[in-house]
Amino acid sequence: MGRMLVTGGAGFIGSHLSRRLIGLGHEVWVVDDFSTGRRDNLPPAPRLLEGDVADPGLLSRLPAVHFDAVLHLAAQSSGEASHDAPVRDIDSNIKGTLALLEWCQRRGIPRFLYASSMAVYGNPRVLPVREDGLCVPASYYGVTKLAAEHYVRLFSAAGIRTTVFRMFSVYGPGQNLDNLKQGMVSIYLAYVVGGLPILVRGSRERFRDFVFIEDMVDAWIAALDAPVAFGKIYNLGTGRRTTVAELLETLLRAWGLDPSDYPIEAGPPTPGDQWGMTADIGAIVADLGWRPRVDLGEGIERMVSWVRSRHSSQEAECRTD
Repeated sequence: MGRMLVTGGAGFIGSHLSRRLIGLGHEVWVVDDFSTGRRDNLPPAPRLLEGDVADPGLLSRLPAVHFDAVLHLAAQSSGEASHDAPVRDIDSNIKGTLALLEWCQRRGIPRFLYASSMAVYGNPRVLPVREDGLCVPASYYGVTKLAAEHYVRLFSAAGIRTTVFRMFSVYGPGQNLDNLKQGMVSIYLAYVVGGLPILVRGSRERFRDFVFIEDMVDAWIAALDAPVAFGKIYNLGTGRRTTVAELLETLLRAWGLDPSDYPIEAGPPTPGDQWGMTADIGAIVADLGWRPRVDLGEGIERMVSWVRSRHSSQEAECRTD
């Protein structure tokens, strides 16, 4: 078992990954500035360093212990928010990643896994998109993730064993329903939980490749100690296309509502929004034998069950208080 550093470990994906690593017997250290991550996401037993990886002084505060791998998920991860404050994305997604790579090189840390995004592709002409497809990001966020990928590539050539995951639309229990600028499933579900009309920004014919959080974590774990994954870039999706209209129907039915009756409001598209994305996952299937196991219907049912149980617990706490 090894010692792992997970940046963004209090976030949606990072916390699930940290929990799985701990369950496998690894010693996990978490770095998070809690700008979007939540303390109640943290699993039992990780060591925590609070701060931003882009802060030059943060990494110097880590003790001089050897880490076997860094799993880098800390980022500003909203395409919409990147258009509100593009310089913040440069600081977080580019400067933070570069600082972490330099720190790994100085410390002799052998393994670096990086959370990239489907946003690097922009609006490709050919779908499903392959890892060797042309990358023309349509958002400031996508630009910074692609730039960070290139830094990872340079450090890979210098000897760090890297793997990059271009993650598609991840969803599942633990996703932040308070953040209405990131995560299509969680945004729409937040409206339903609040009994509010669902605001759909852009066409309902847009489509995404939705991948369940547990499947996503399986891929990271499969790659962690696999030499075949060193120096590689992988799409992490399902290869299945789901339109916004189909997603809305699935969500509303899972909540026990009639999709034909629920109010849905149309709004303008978000800046830099991608029209449609599906992943070609042939590379990771061939290299690691990884395949997504949870389809959208089951995944949404599990997410709805989590939301209901969380709200039941919160209501019980309020009554107790």
